[in-house]
Amino acid sequence: MKLKRIFSGVLALGLAAALALPLLPHVHAVSFSDISGGELADNVAVLRTLGVIDGNGKGAFNPNGTLTRAEFAKMAVVMMGQKGAVGQNQSFTIFPDVRANHWAAGYINIAVRGIDTGSGSAEDGTPPAPVGPRGIISGYPDGKFHPNDKITFGQTVTILMRMLGYQDTDVGAVWPYGYLNAASANGLTDGLNLSANAPISRANAAKLFAKLLITNQKDGGTYASKLGTLKSDVILMDVAATAPDGTKDAVKVQDGTVYKIAERSVDAAMAGRKGALLVNGAEQVLTFIPDTHGSKVSVTVSEAKADGIVDAAGKKTEIHSSTVAYYRGEAKTYGEVFFDLRPGTAVTVYYNGAGRVEYVFAGAAPADDAVVITANGSTAELSRLTESTNYTIYKNGILAGAEDLRQYDVATYDKATNAIRVSDTRITGYYADAEPNIASPSKITMLGHPFNVLPAAAPSMSSFKIGDQVTLLLTEDHQVAGAADPKKVESNAIGIVTSVSADKAKVELFCGLTIEGNPKLSPDNAAQYQGQVVKVSSYQKGNQITLSRISSGNARGDFNVKDRTVGGAALAKGVRIYDKVKSGPVVSVGLSDIPVERVSESQIAYAEKNYANEITLLILNNVTGDAFTYGRYQVTPAQYDNQGHLVENAKLCIVNGDGASPGVAFGGSYQNGGFGGLAFYESGSAETRLAATAEMTQLKDVPNTAWNDSKSVTMDGTTYPVAQKVACYNKTSDKWITLAQARAFSDKATLYYDNLGKKIRIVVVEQ
Repeated sequence: MKLKRIFSGVLALGLAAALALPLLPHVHAVSFSDISGGELADNVAVLRTLGVIDGNGKGAFNPNGTLTRAEFAKMAVVMMGQKGAVGQNQSFTIFPDVRANHWAAGYINIAVRGIDTGSGSAEDGTPPAPVGPRGIISGYPDGKFHPNDKITFGQTVTILMRMLGYQDTDVGAVWPYGYLNAASANGLTDGLNLSANAPISRANAAKLFAKLLITNQKDGGTYASKLGTLKSDVILMDVAATAPDGTKDAVKVQDGTVYKIAERSVDAAMAGRKGALLVNGAEQVLTFIPDTHGSKVSVTVSEAKADGIVDAAGKKTEIHSSTVAYYRGEAKTYGEVFFDLRPGTAVTVYYNGAGRVEYVFAGAAPADDAVVITANGSTAELSRLTESTNYTIYKNGILAGAEDLRQYDVATYDKATNAIRVSDTRITGYYADAEPNIASPSKITMLGHPFNVLPAAAPSMSSFKIGDQVTLLLTEDHQVAGAADPKKVESNAIGIVTSVSADKAKVELFCGLTIEGNPKLSPDNAAQYQGQVVKVSSYQKGNQITLSRISSGNARGDFNVKDRTVGGAALAKGVRIYDKVKSGPVVSVGLSDIPVERVSESQIAYAEKNYANEITLLILNNVTGDAFTYGRYQVTPAQYDNQGHLVENAKLCIVNGDGASPGVAFGGSYQNGGFGGLAFYESGSAETRLAATAEMTQLKDVPNTAWNDSKSVTMDGTTYPVAQKVACYNKTSDKWITLAQARAFSDKATLYYDNLGKKIRIVVVEQ
């Protein structure tokens, strides 16, 4: 493989201010006050893991500072992989100004003479004969090295070219111009336009070292391939994984392979990146080289939708549902994980060289440690998770502070974002099973769901036995961090019933969990739970679950849409808003879907506040028009027997591209084949009933030129948004089609918008 395909351009890297400092193993994410991220930060991470550079211990990197000859010699020797030979090459003197006690003596001796594999200096004081690489740097004609002189561009290029195998006889011309010309020809100095005698900055010197990794040697093969083996096209799923033998800071890639590190951990900022692992003969990671062909965009989720992510500023990043999504260490599709992307989640979207979304990386690998907060506002427990003190706190996906922490909250640490992730998710139920045993369970079953148990939960779990009622304290990724008495800690497991029958129900909890079990309902009562918001618990053996419909909240007052308040209480950043018609199923809506500036309290079915007195859940009653099903009316006449007795009442349903809705009894007049919208709700029996009809307005002969894009239409000075799930019908072929097909079929259409949300709901075309 040509590593230049990994680094497709000039890499800008910075150097440490104090290169003579000892190299520190197992260092995680390094942030420097004078590096703002991007390519510079990426490449600093590459060389830091390789051991070539370090920080100055004061938080700064000083990329514009200059390098001395001694500092550069040290970098070169480390890059050659010869750091281990420094000690045995420090006990003799080559230059009078670099005595054996000079901090860089071992590095300079190796750079000038090569590697001494003997035991030290000879009895007469002359250095032993060198073995291996030699001659990459020289002294001055006065017999000295001048270690503290600023190194020049010509000198640095000469050193690096010699590391690639070139000698004076290969480049010709007068020094250093022969080396400069050869370096330019093989791409080593791409992007640098410096005079031979110009002092070189730390950033430019590091740029050269980075280029060295991907530059071909004289005898073939990139310099990186000289140091080890390259494993290409890997995606780093976790840079703080645990190897099977218990070794920490291992690297896990997308196929599940775990690699130990040779010396230094891979920087946490590399999690999610695609590139090449450089490993030694023992299959240990020397460094990771990220792919720079494409680009990436980091997004903090404010709202995750089926077709993309909206950040706090309202900017949307579009993502197709089939896009590969690496979520919490597993490969899925975006369509499978978007509903789990809670507000505050850090998501990175990766684009290929053509500018198309290649994959999405979201959510850290599952937490392997957690703490339970013991008192309101306490951060004392967090020191067990990280030595950092400048972390960011997110609680339930919302930016928070220490004052927002509450007793029984669960905290984990995400190294990739230097963030404390706090969850207050609590589920109460019947303790059904434990594996491998109740004394030290690694997995327990409750509400028919298996939960992983973290070691931190062992002390509190030991107080409970199978058959007890217990409240589980869960991490953000749904692992058990602790257990509590249900009489002291109440469950807050709330979600939407997505399917239900008398003996089987499925609930998508707002925390991201899916709970399935037997609700033990009568057939007549089961249907009324479909699409409803419920609290889930369990009180009996087996997979029994109890569903409790949410009927009232802890917030009162009108909803001021512009001010984002309900009765004066602010909406949380990650607020979930739903709309429904009467007691029908809820549908998710956004602020932009609400067509009015103020929603009266009478149209608010439910509002829930969190610990910060912010509204986190809001259920509206028939405000947006999104809770209707739109399409074409289909009327089935009443059926009579031969004696004229009524056999079956007339039924009404609505047909669209998803098929036909259940038939319902109706009153009033509906034109068979007409277009409109219906809302349904479940009665006390299993029969579906009609809740309401959407009032519609028709726009005739709308030309294609009236479409601003696929999301809005402007007619007679009024702009109408197009519903995300717009129903499109080809009257000529009697087929339901896509919007793109409809616009391609005819240069004009008949549109229908609902009078409530004023969105285009139906598009009809014909010849």
